[in-house]
Amino acid sequence: MKAIFYLLLFLAEVLLFGTITLLIYWIFNYQGGVAWANDIKKQFNLHYILMVGGFIFLNGHAMLVYRSFTCCKKIYNKLLHTIFFVLSISAITIGIVSAFQAHNSNADPKHFYSLHSWIGLGTMGLFALQFIVGFVSFLVLLCCDKATVTYRQRLVPIHTNFGLIIFSTAAAACVTGLMQTAKGRFNGVNGAPNYPDLPEEAIFVNTIAIAIIALTILLPLLLVRTTFNSCAAYSEEKGYIKLNTFVCKCI
Repeated sequence: MKAIFYLLLFLAEVLLFGTITLLIYWIFNYQGGVAWANDIKKQFNLHYILMVGGFIFLNGHAMLVYRSFTCCKKIYNKLLHTIFFVLSISAITIGIVSAFQAHNSNADPKHFYSLHSWIGLGTMGLFALQFIVGFVSFLVLLCCDKATVTYRQRLVPIHTNFGLIIFSTAAAACVTGLMQTAKGRFNGVNGAPNYPDLPEEAIFVNTIAIAIIALTILLPLLLVRTTFNSCAAYSEEKGYIKLNTFVCKCI
């Protein structure tokens, strides 16, 4: 089982790095790069990179910390998990500002009308809630460790499963955004590639979307499947606890 676990972990890393690498390559090689202002297309390009980077790449690594660094002290895992989460929130926030600025450059700006934007807005709300609850429960409450240990133990599986739900909705937001972009840019007008002809750019976009979907299957296997858990039993002196089907280091 350990060999299968490391194989799946390696595959997850390949998909995470592959997704953001392919996206950046597509943006800079085919779509002209990024910009913060004065170019709507490039501003949206920046939005794509930051949102996929925040929601998928950084958020995915934030969740995999407890699987990738099992030999580290739990406080180090917590801090690294928090750092990834903060970086993720920062990227998402800047990405949203970039999209707003791009929309506001239009003569008649409209916001949050598409399915993509609705899913994205809901995901950001869940993301913020997850961060606040996690930060307070697993870091701030350490100041009264013994008094809150039971609460934190019970919250672990909820926090984990809620994180997976958020990752799935984030993936849905990214995939619908990619398809919305493909429909708008691969329309065959003014020399643009035609999506039904499956041009090279369309293959890049479709591959990125498939990789994101694959991650929504792979990450739950790594995070909640009991046969892949690094902690097999409860040990009070080592701080392990078993909760239902999820076994992990006591947070």
